[in-house]
Amino acid sequence: MALENIEQLEAKIDRLIDRHERVKKERETIEKKLQQKESEWHHLRGQMRQFERERSELRDKLDRIIGQFAALDLPD
Repeated sequence: MALENIEQLEAKIDRLIDRHERVKKERETIEKKLQQKESEWHHLRGQMRQFERERSELRDKLDRIIGQFAALDLPD
């Protein structure tokens, strides 16, 4: 009877070790995906800042052009 209990305990420990390894690998995979997503987010955030700067520059240029036309005092 004692040998049977030891074998059951050993099998249970083996299953727990296998499960631990699977969970460990899943965690590593998830951490890598998280790092990739964070990297993408930083890249996209940088792009958004660049687009906002370009948009502001374009608005300033358009305002100057409109101001030049307004200064011409052309008839309607």
